[in-house]
Amino acid sequence: MDVRTRVGCYAWIERDGAVLLSRWRGLTTPDGRVARPAWTLVGGGIEPGETPEQAAVREVAEESGYAVRLGDVLVTDAWSGLDDRDLTGHEAWQAVQIVFTGEVVGGELTVEVDGSSDDVRWVPLEDLPDLRCVTIVDRAWRAAGGPGLPSSSLSFGPVDEQALGRLVEATDGAAPRCGDVRVVAVDGPSGSGKTVIARALAADLGAPLVQMDDLYPGWDGLAASPALLAQQVLEPLARGERAAYRRWDWHADDWATEPVEVAVEPGGVLVVEGCGSSIGPAGEHAAVRVWVDAEPGLRMRRGVARDGEAYRPHWERWAAQEEQVFGADHTRERADLVIDTTPAQVSR
Repeated sequence: MDVRTRVGCYAWIERDGAVLLSRWRGLTTPDGRVARPAWTLVGGGIEPGETPEQAAVREVAEESGYAVRLGDVLVTDAWSGLDDRDLTGHEAWQAVQIVFTGEVVGGELTVEVDGSSDDVRWVPLEDLPDLRCVTIVDRAWRAAGGPGLPSSSLSFGPVDEQALGRLVEATDGAAPRCGDVRVVAVDGPSGSGKTVIARALAADLGAPLVQMDDLYPGWDGLAASPALLAQQVLEPLARGERAAYRRWDWHADDWATEPVEVAVEPGGVLVVEGCGSSIGPAGEHAAVRVWVDAEPGLRMRRGVARDGEAYRPHWERWAAQEEQVFGADHTRERADLVIDTTPAQVSR
């Protein structure tokens, strides 16, 4: 699989309780999906011959009009996947991100013209959770000593707006089956695009998001997870009580110790995303059951591109669990709504 690498260089510039952010303007893919605008750090891609520092200084000037003095590296990050704009689903990419601390030493705040951003502003830190932000904002804020962003504030990849509209309509018309909480369970096999759909839905409804990745007790824990979701989250909410669940630390291969628990308050809508979220005792509390799917080969390519070739054995092991658990439960057949994220150009 060919891999295309992009190195992005950014600055965390904070003053008077606010951080400097630019707004990425978003895009529409050739197949009609929409990647919505989102706020990000000032910065951008490195050009041939530049050092990371030179790239960050240039990009800050282009996006904000400010001259900046950089400090130390605050945080680095890297992630990979299939290019959502590539309708064949074959091109993989890796994003490497470097964030420096910085301070303004000159210039005036100016919005970039004819670039990838269409706004720039000083955002009070207390207002960050109310904005849709890319993940690097969360990483940098945590590295700078802040609390970070909730999952429902993080941006998502290109989404089928028509399918999302049907899901919002189904949620609005559903009766709660978990006390007074309307639970939307976004289920389906790995690599199908559940996270994108669930984050978009949570953002549109202003709802909290629980992700099953935090509840699986390791790579062999799929079958156990619906009961954990029901016991720790759904059953307390059904009683009108505050719920709290323990989060699995995949690096330590054990339950996380910090934070010990993640709280979920009763009322409104709750979006739950992940394999097993609508199965067994968990499914009994779901007002809307969603099945998200894609062509199997594409799902595998997405997973390997995201996690690396070394994780292929884990993916294959997980896929065997999915076949067993979903097959016994007839999960797809019981879904209220089915969403297929396979581009039309990918052969089945």
